[in-house]
Amino acid sequence: MQKVASVTLLDELVASLRACDTTPDGMVRPAAILWTDPKRQWLPLKAMLLDCLPELIVLGDYDPAHRTGPAIWIRCVVDRTLEDPKIPEDRVPIVYLPGVARQDLRTGEDCPIELRPLVELMFRGTLWLQRGGHDWTVTAFLTSPHGLALDLARDQDTLDALERALREVAQTPVDQLRGRRLEAEDFDKLLSTDVIRDLLRWMSDPKTTKERMGTERWEAFRNQCRAQFDFDPEKDGEITAGERLGLREGPWKEVWERFEESPQVFPGIPDLLRRSQPDELLFERAPWPNLNDQDEEGVRIELAGLKNLSHTEACTKVLELEQKHAERRRWVWARLGLSPMAAVLEPLARLARVARSALGGSTPDEIANAYVEGAWEADAASWEAVTLAPIADEALIKNTVRILLEPWLDESARAFQRAVEMHSFPGKGKQESVAGEPSMCLLFVDGLRYDVGRKLAERLEAKGCRVQVRWRWAALPTVTATAKPAVTPVAGDIVGDELPEDFTPRFSESGKPVKAATLRAALEARGYRVLQTDLEDRTDNDEAFGWCETGTIDRRGHDLEDDLARHILQEIERLTERILRLFDAGWTSVRVVTDHGWLWVPGGLPKVDLPKHLAASRWKRCAVIEGESQVDALIAPWYWNISQYFATAPGIACFNASPSYAHGGLSIQECLIPDLLVERGSGSSHRAIIRSVTWRRMRCFVEAECSLERVVADLRLERPDGISVVSSTKKLDKDGTTSLVVADDAYENKNLVLVLLDQEGNVLAQRKTKVGDSL
Repeated sequence: MQKVASVTLLDELVASLRACDTTPDGMVRPAAILWTDPKRQWLPLKAMLLDCLPELIVLGDYDPAHRTGPAIWIRCVVDRTLEDPKIPEDRVPIVYLPGVARQDLRTGEDCPIELRPLVELMFRGTLWLQRGGHDWTVTAFLTSPHGLALDLARDQDTLDALERALREVAQTPVDQLRGRRLEAEDFDKLLSTDVIRDLLRWMSDPKTTKERMGTERWEAFRNQCRAQFDFDPEKDGEITAGERLGLREGPWKEVWERFEESPQVFPGIPDLLRRSQPDELLFERAPWPNLNDQDEEGVRIELAGLKNLSHTEACTKVLELEQKHAERRRWVWARLGLSPMAAVLEPLARLARVARSALGGSTPDEIANAYVEGAWEADAASWEAVTLAPIADEALIKNTVRILLEPWLDESARAFQRAVEMHSFPGKGKQESVAGEPSMCLLFVDGLRYDVGRKLAERLEAKGCRVQVRWRWAALPTVTATAKPAVTPVAGDIVGDELPEDFTPRFSESGKPVKAATLRAALEARGYRVLQTDLEDRTDNDEAFGWCETGTIDRRGHDLEDDLARHILQEIERLTERILRLFDAGWTSVRVVTDHGWLWVPGGLPKVDLPKHLAASRWKRCAVIEGESQVDALIAPWYWNISQYFATAPGIACFNASPSYAHGGLSIQECLIPDLLVERGSGSSHRAIIRSVTWRRMRCFVEAECSLERVVADLRLERPDGISVVSSTKKLDKDGTTSLVVADDAYENKNLVLVLLDQEGNVLAQRKTKVGDSL
């Protein structure tokens, strides 16, 4: 059975640091991630971290070759005014500050002169801190539920042993540390001789490993290798070791298994195996990365040749490649990112499997049922394939997606258009209206296509939510001006007259056009709380109705076109977090609605001509016809007034343009939209209510109600996930009261947020406040 790779402390540390690179709605991406380490506990890992974090820079003596220097130099690196060192453009710099506490980085004369260039980064950047706002110590990271959640003894002998063995602990798979109480003896064992580990380290980097061992340990290591593996590192050399590792015979099988467990820990071994492969081909392919490289290139050649095949032949070829190369996704090289073509074949095969046959049906509902029962996977697989593609192969994968996707989309769209012509499409009043329920927030997401909605549902379920995935028809034409009002609770108050050039209806009573401001005013008049920012999310009323708008899918689609694919997963993650924050704010359910879907084909959609003089306005996939003009295009009634007609392009074509992203026409992807009902899992229904907040000088008095026994209060800077500004967080007393003391008068005029937290650090309630305010 294939062993599953275990992540190490080093992996988790890197992931936790990079997780600080988040951009909540309405916020700017941090300029830097500050990592304070007042006791220099993490310093032994500096060399390892510099190797695996190209964005890491360290406070210290000037040594740019090792990305280390004084504060003023760090500011220049963060601001990217120096050519060397070069921080990757897509990474936020991580600034490690050994010997510096977060309290040292304060404005005014109390800040040490040598650190003052970094103070401004406190406001433009973010800090890597525990949820309570404290520095991450090694012990805290090992034991916290937001770290590794290990069971660690706290006696001094254990802590001393951990400090001695930190480098070894950092490279040990975390799974090997779980399931028992870790004591001094466990860490001392890591420092004792482990010949297989040492052998793999030497094979990965012979020169450095030998130097670190020193003369006596090196000779002991040679003796152990001769005894256990019939191999002398000094006489036989690393090439012989690489050959024996790849052949996996006798005791070398165990060495291979150790390598497979944590291949990232031994980065030099793939190159060693490339240099060590025997000339004879009478061996398994899996252990040899150069054979995997050959297979990767073979896939590239086959995919490049798809342009010479028919659509059916191209689909068949991709499925054949998947059958041949799927096994390579289980090889160790896939976990090291050395098999990207094997990885991308999985979504390409899903696309090919669906795309072999166009969607069919005599009615729109029949086609819709076929789509929701599985055909939507083709659309999801198309952007997932591009997401997995290495940058160097992106053009190849985009072209492959186009070859597989475009004919299927066009044939399916034409079948859908024929069905709509023969059977009336649901107009105003023909579907159940969208309305909230008590303690429900309606969340509008612009351009949430059905396949993206399904992936959002999967992500929410992974977070412990219950999700019902439903669907409905969009209003025609499928543009925001027409389709968004149709999925609001005030749709019954909206009508259409003569079809306007921008497809916008009006309110029947006031006559005002349905724009963002008038729509929100109408919702508020109907009794809905219109939420604009996270800090307005809180509801203490079980009878409240909410309306919230979020998401940038449609805007990104129009802006990025071909490059939209790489941003969809990020958008799904943002939507997931937004929904979870609504639950944290007290809403018991969230109904996710949207206005329309879209078409996306890398390289551009086909185009058809619609002369300008025949159209009063001409959009990508739809147009307002000029007067009584006769146009060579499909004609469909406007949702808000079925006596008014608009023109739409045939198939998946666009009028006079070839964008990669478009909507407004008639296709299943544009017209079938998700309608998600999201509820929290049964274990996540605890709520808290902040009743009052009062201040006496720098002390904040809190009164609250909560169903949990243990709830902690904290004051944070600017936002709910900001740094803690109190001397210590406090547990609510049995009567729901506590008090907090602000640690520094520098926060006296700052915007603060009072948060109530459960044991896992989840925000149960939040309130904006300032020193001296009362709520």
